[in-house]
Amino acid sequence: MTRRTLLLTVAVAATATAIAASPASAGVHATTVETVPVTVDGSNQSGWWNPLAVVGDETYFAYNVPAGIPNRHQVHLAVRSSDGEWTSGCLRDDLGGCVDYFNDNGHNQPSIAVDGDGNIHAFVSMHHEDWNYFRSTVPGDVTSLVEVSAEMPDGGGTISYPITSVGPDGDVWLMVRTGPDHLARRDGVLYHYDLDAGTWARETVIASATNFSVYPDDLIVDDDGLVHVLWEWHRWAAGPYRHLGSYAVWNPATQAFSDVAGSALPTPVRPDTEGAVVFQPFTGDESMTSTTPAFQTAKMAVQDGELAGIVYRYSTAGSTQFDLKWARWTGAEWVRETLAGPTSLGAGVDTIAAMDATAHGSKTRAYGVLTVPVCGVATSQVVMFESARGRTGWAVEAIGEPMTGQQRMRAAVGGDGDDVLYLSAPATAGGGTLRYAEVPRSGQKRTGGSLDTIVASMRSGECGS
Repeated sequence: MTRRTLLLTVAVAATATAIAASPASAGVHATTVETVPVTVDGSNQSGWWNPLAVVGDETYFAYNVPAGIPNRHQVHLAVRSSDGEWTSGCLRDDLGGCVDYFNDNGHNQPSIAVDGDGNIHAFVSMHHEDWNYFRSTVPGDVTSLVEVSAEMPDGGGTISYPITSVGPDGDVWLMVRTGPDHLARRDGVLYHYDLDAGTWARETVIASATNFSVYPDDLIVDDDGLVHVLWEWHRWAAGPYRHLGSYAVWNPATQAFSDVAGSALPTPVRPDTEGAVVFQPFTGDESMTSTTPAFQTAKMAVQDGELAGIVYRYSTAGSTQFDLKWARWTGAEWVRETLAGPTSLGAGVDTIAAMDATAHGSKTRAYGVLTVPVCGVATSQVVMFESARGRTGWAVEAIGEPMTGQQRMRAAVGGDGDDVLYLSAPATAGGGTLRYAEVPRSGQKRTGGSLDTIVASMRSGECGS
């Protein structure tokens, strides 16, 4: 069986070595969590990245590890086999050594994809600089990645925030932000790897406007080959408090964009483009220069070619804390709801720019991360919100154990509908921790749970324990 066939017959292994969470109710199949036998660098944290790929019964992780040089990291990949064994390797230079890069939290992190022939693609450690692109020389072999940056179009550019996805034909798609700064703009650009030709090409400019910068958030290619793109805007050149969360769909066959309602959009999309593009508009006196209200980081779930929903962070006027919110399209309008409002959960509680969303069968999920001060130390907890067809509201469940410092994550749906999670806790004492989790969808629907209970449990830890 080829890797291309595997992409069409995905099945995720149900084996894990440590159960770290209990069922939310009788008949609900429990989440399992295991620690990957690696130590990650303190820089292994981001909100936009895609360091996770699930192919057949194998799971691929990409992560930064300490380089042995102050303020620098290496990029490693690991693959988990169907029997739970991990194999790892580093990205190598021309002499066979492991390459290293400057630490830059939130920027110099890896995104990967595995194409239909099993070739592993890795885009790493780029913050407004030229391509750092590696590919395996042996399909599925995480020890065989070498640099092939010269194959990328638009060489010499200023690349940031690479986000990857794989289409049903095994082609790889890539969304990045790039210049040109001399024109006072930073654009969102889409690239396409043709598996049959073995070449990359620029597909289109997704979003662009003078005096504006695009921040990529997510990229999903659905089963029909349509490319769903998610991004946010900031006043040129850069800043952490962004605005106007936006969504559009690219049709490679017609070379055109449409909005969530199916209406045609111009190419590229602008902040003021008419149509159902912006799912989180300005509120109150918000503007492109506001620090509050502000938007920060988003992920989406797509099911059967339709947008299931978008999870994102948004701060209200006058607040420095970010709510975790959910937006969906009703068929006539965008509706938004708050999943987690930190101000209602007690002193010191906030969300982190780490989230994801998945949809399969009758269940849609949003993931987020809460941070709570425990004995004067920031502690974080991954939380899942599950909505089931035929049931109102969201079930709430903690995933794994609370960890010291911030946690970052990604999620993917396996062939049996289970979610596979990548959980990074880079501030763990003694060395950063990377964990693998499986969250089954089989069994009864989850019910109940509360954020208040989760936060209270986090606060209950004994100081010095």
